[in-house]
Amino acid sequence: METSRNQRLHPKKKRRWVKILIGFLIVLVVAIGLVIAFPFQANNGLRTIMGGRDTPVDNAAKGQIIKKLDDTKNGDAVHDQIIDQAVSHLQNTSMQQVMSAANSSGAAAKLIQDNTGLSATQAQTVSKFVFEHPEFTSLRTAVANGNWLQAYQEYQNLSSDGNINQLKSDIQGQ
Repeated sequence: METSRNQRLHPKKKRRWVKILIGFLIVLVVAIGLVIAFPFQANNGLRTIMGGRDTPVDNAAKGQIIKKLDDTKNGDAVHDQIIDQAVSHLQNTSMQQVMSAANSSGAAAKLIQDNTGLSATQAQTVSKFVFEHPEFTSLRTAVANGNWLQAYQEYQNLSSDGNINQLKSDIQGQ
């Protein structure tokens, strides 16, 4: 009788914190799984949450581009100054602007003109060339989606088949 009375007066404590902890861990594992399964969508979502500011992934992509640009320096003061200006412009341009420019020829021309030494005519020529030639569609789509790995792979493909060289010669012909 005494044990029954003790049980009524002092019931066993339910350990809710264990259930809460297990629930939290399950949610955390699912969230990590979604980020791994959909990394670029997660990065774009983070960019939206951050108000359009660059995410750590964006900064890493910019860092790789800057590294490639720095590798093209050759000791010529004029050439190296152009590279330094390009790096500076890239650092001050949000990836959100770049993604928007990948969807609009006009926005792309304006971004090109604002961030390079190209004239308005040259910037429009570059933009027109990229938007009119289907070889660049997959690159533009990857950039518009914020899929930097795919964009890099598409750039490598365009470099190997000569389309980038064709674009450069068209720009210089203006």
